[in-house]
Amino acid sequence: MEFVPNEKATPIRYPSIANLMVDSDDRDKNVYPLSNDFQINKKNSLLNGFFTRIGATEVVLEWNTVNVPGGSLSLNYTTNTTFDNIVIPPGFYTVAELINYTIGRLQRLTPDNGITWEVGNGVEPGAVVTVTTGPNTFDLEGNLVELLFGVPNLSRADFVPAVPVEDPASRSTVEAIDLRPARYLDIVCNQLTNNQSVKDSSTAPIVRDVLVRWYFDYDNQSPTDEYGYPILMGYTPFYIRRLYNPPKQIQWQTNVPIGNLSFQLYTNDGALAQIDPATNYLMTLQVSEI
Repeated sequence: MEFVPNEKATPIRYPSIANLMVDSDDRDKNVYPLSNDFQINKKNSLLNGFFTRIGATEVVLEWNTVNVPGGSLSLNYTTNTTFDNIVIPPGFYTVAELINYTIGRLQRLTPDNGITWEVGNGVEPGAVVTVTTGPNTFDLEGNLVELLFGVPNLSRADFVPAVPVEDPASRSTVEAIDLRPARYLDIVCNQLTNNQSVKDSSTAPIVRDVLVRWYFDYDNQSPTDEYGYPILMGYTPFYIRRLYNPPKQIQWQTNVPIGNLSFQLYTNDGALAQIDPATNYLMTLQVSEI
């Protein structure tokens, strides 16, 4: 007797797909020097329709934009009404490198005025800055003071113990210092998302339809610097590829070709990303017939 199974197999044919490869470096750099806002213009359509879905399956971010665009700190000697200004050059910094650079500059400025500076480990994450002033007093102000110590300005009295003034006094840096250039980037192309019936939403004040959101975070725990601060994404240049499986599926009308495209990069504050000309990205957009 022949065995006839109850289950019946159904042949499946995977939908045909095509790839639209986007390279921000293909832009006309004479017109669009930065990849944060550019257009791709061609005489013919990029894709001629006959598909219903678009998905960004992979993105490569070639990041070459410094995380500290610069900073300043004013040191005012209240005993002799003179001051020095420290300027931090733009560059890639970990938190420890920024602290050491700042305190090192202060140390080189102040020996002639009887003020010495030291920095060491505190309760992680954090560094302890120790100052010895003798009979001198001072004021510190500038955006570096706000960044490292969490207050707009500091005086000798803000370092403890403050009395007697000749004794060394210390103050801890802020436990959470974030030097990332952004918390995330949104890659936006309105020509591709306008056909989508279901729109993106967000808790942010400004909401845009996006192709991809790139979070400035690693998949694994970040290493830490000598003061216990995490070395986050963007503290050094990087070239990283991310796969999106499944990608966001964008609805498309089959009779609409893809023509000229305009791309923008927005940061978490809703503004165009301030980037270096050497920062670029590559993206694979997969289109399918169903």
